[in-house]
Amino acid sequence: MRVTHVRINTATEADQPRPIRSRRSLFAVAASGGALTGCRDATSPIALADSTTGAVDGAAESRTSDGSVESAPAIAVVGPRGPSSRTDCVRFLNQTSFGASKATISALLEAPTYEAWIDGQLALEPSLTEPFVVEDGNGSLSTTRHYIWWTNAMEGEDQLRQRLAFAWSQIFVVSDRDYTLSNAQFSMCNFYDMLAVGSTGNFRTLLEQVTIHPVMGVYLSMVRNERSDPTRNIRPDENFARELMQLFTVGLHELTPDGRVVLDDGMPVPAYDQRTVEEFAKVWTGWNFGDADRWVSTDMTPYDKRVPMTPWEEYHEPSSKTLLDGVQTTVNASTTADMSAALDNIFHHPNVGPFIARGLIQRLVTSNPTPEYVGRVAATFNDDGQGTRGNLEAVTKAILLDAEARVGHIDLPQRFGKFTEPSLRLTQLWRALDAQPGPEATNGYRPYSRPVDQLEQVFGQAVMRSESVFNFYLPDNPLAPGSDLVAPELSILSEINVASTNNTLFEQVYNHHNFTEDRPNITRIQINDELAMAGDPAVLVEHLNELLLAGRFPTDAADELITHLLHHPSDSEGLMARTLDAIYAIVGSPFHMVQS
Repeated sequence: MRVTHVRINTATEADQPRPIRSRRSLFAVAASGGALTGCRDATSPIALADSTTGAVDGAAESRTSDGSVESAPAIAVVGPRGPSSRTDCVRFLNQTSFGASKATISALLEAPTYEAWIDGQLALEPSLTEPFVVEDGNGSLSTTRHYIWWTNAMEGEDQLRQRLAFAWSQIFVVSDRDYTLSNAQFSMCNFYDMLAVGSTGNFRTLLEQVTIHPVMGVYLSMVRNERSDPTRNIRPDENFARELMQLFTVGLHELTPDGRVVLDDGMPVPAYDQRTVEEFAKVWTGWNFGDADRWVSTDMTPYDKRVPMTPWEEYHEPSSKTLLDGVQTTVNASTTADMSAALDNIFHHPNVGPFIARGLIQRLVTSNPTPEYVGRVAATFNDDGQGTRGNLEAVTKAILLDAEARVGHIDLPQRFGKFTEPSLRLTQLWRALDAQPGPEATNGYRPYSRPVDQLEQVFGQAVMRSESVFNFYLPDNPLAPGSDLVAPELSILSEINVASTNNTLFEQVYNHHNFTEDRPNITRIQINDELAMAGDPAVLVEHLNELLLAGRFPTDAADELITHLLHHPSDSEGLMARTLDAIYAIVGSPFHMVQS
């Protein structure tokens, strides 16, 4: 019996929230406007080495049930060493920040290599959220948390770390839709800052920090999870045990080193079963709030949810637990010892590298990475070249410097790219046009439509506000019915979402720029540079194409836009109309909805 592999969904239908589906016509319009077009054949191999790229030889192995070995992709491939144009800069910055700005484009052009830019970013002091919220908030209202998050997204010099934290917050999901956490905003910030700092540390360390953080303890009901007691009809809660494996680390099925699902006679091979979940549930018993003075309480509010949870041994399951691959823990092991054994067991499972690789690639670069790309990043997770497993700084570089990240839009035009997350559409516009809070703004950055703590009503997305642990969207949401391509973000891209988002962008462009005087609390884009180009519409359109679309605006669309702009006169009023029409025609188009 030979084991083969194929891509399938990584969550069972019963476990998945029901996504909102857009019409097929919307898929087609968006796809036609994004990175799914290009000049080379879709089967063209990625150019892995040329005068500006280098490859590291090596191969991983894929095990089969009959003992044979299948070769997997080369271990690492480094893409172009540095940008050769401003368009290259915009593409890279849209993957590594909350949007390219004129200043960051210039800074990247001056960097000797992409890697040098990354090193410089990671050397910066992290822009944290907790200190500000503790000083200016009351712990119950989320307004201040969103204020500082948007401020950091817009102004933080450590853009890469901020973008990584946002990505990790969609892997290790918590949400303040939970009542207790909605009144624990200091703690929510503490959790997010932990992800920001840990995003370039070691995955095993971050995994343990997440596990014993009381925010996660509350969200997935691990805090005060109690040992079995049949006389009181108590058994360990399975919530954290299940999601830790299914959504955070391993996935439901066995994976090859390049992330494809292993099949046995056409059926996916489970990575674990219900019995395994029950055994891990026993591991996660006996943890309480760090400052708790009692085990049983009906009120979780008084406890400090920034202090790591602590073990209460009398409530920990003493029996041996059977972990992944049949590993047994020691009888009567302490709460902490069982946790360490379980996390080590998960950390070393071969699924974790490809699972995390694909998840991060989808959040940063492309929704449909090739198995070769996943395999190269997973290999770096398994060994950073110095014998260390789980080095997230090395993983980040492997993702961003890979040839597929850098030239996949050219060599894989039919599958490369991703729909831009709704929140990022706004930050990319704001950063590109140097948006500034209104002169009387008391809540920082905000569009006209809603303050930032309510923007989920417009975009369907707000940081750490997803409706479930499955995040805002599923990683395997199909691009269109029957398609073998996925588009996670499309699951929240309903017709009303498209309309409300474009209304927000329309209002921003036409009514809130530095030449308007009304509504002094609304963020304003700065359009001086663009207005100065409006005398030559072709120059203006090319500039905006580069700055906002990384050069993806089709020639025929650009020609039509230029023709339209020329209908406006060249007096001051006409030049303003040209400028605003050009900006909105681009940010309101399907092309702005796609990152390539």
